[in-house]
Amino acid sequence: MTAPPYSDLAAGYDAVMAHVDYPMWAGYVRGLLRRHAPEARSVTELGCGTGALARALQPMGPAPDGFDYRAFDGSADMVDVAQAATERADRNPAGRPVTFGVADFREPVPAPPADAVVLVYDGLNYLLDEADVAALLGHIAGALVPGGVAIVDQSTPANSLAHPDGFDDAGETDAFRYLRTSRYDAEAGLHTTTFTLTRPNGSRTTETHVQRAYSVEAVRALVAASPLDEVAAYDGFSTDPATAETERVHWVLRRPAQARRA
Repeated sequence: MTAPPYSDLAAGYDAVMAHVDYPMWAGYVRGLLRRHAPEARSVTELGCGTGALARALQPMGPAPDGFDYRAFDGSADMVDVAQAATERADRNPAGRPVTFGVADFREPVPAPPADAVVLVYDGLNYLLDEADVAALLGHIAGALVPGGVAIVDQSTPANSLAHPDGFDDAGETDAFRYLRTSRYDAEAGLHTTTFTLTRPNGSRTTETHVQRAYSVEAVRALVAASPLDEVAAYDGFSTDPATAETERVHWVLRRPAQARRA
């Protein structure tokens, strides 16, 4: 049986993704915000998954309560896990809680606008058409206050070519056993990851996740045509400029403080 991406996988997602260092990722994003939006007090995260980044980044905000933090994902199953995990973690009992909600970033972001918007870990790559990326950039602009900053990352063809099947593995979580296979079609620019999940009762489902590997210049052109301004494009987790060889780009984008003239 097939299932939509991030539905059945949600129950064991954190175990499957245990290799991801979310505190490091949060620290990097916080550093970019300090550099480019030092006065930011509110954050809206898109594609928040099970909330691991939100739980790490929210307390890094201004004292004493951290960021005013809202986090959205298009998968209700992932949001359910995020809410439950955040309640269990209780990492910042004196601070503001993270507010989670179900919202697909293909649609306008629920109000109110924030000082910063964050979309990382390949969220952009799940948009397979440039028109959808252009729409996303417009939604991000609408989700920011004037002068607000967005941190958006992307995986590039260089990453897929360097690791075409680097995520082939198998393992077991409390919810299921899994087999993950990953293949890259360089001609189509599509990276396909398939999860085969087997539950303790023997039932099996398959989730297929497809991403497009956009080049740096393709995204740069879409940003130039969007309501946002490019502030920086960083190579990986550095502050070096991204190049054609960059495997992961972190974009810093700003909504202009004043409306552009027609």
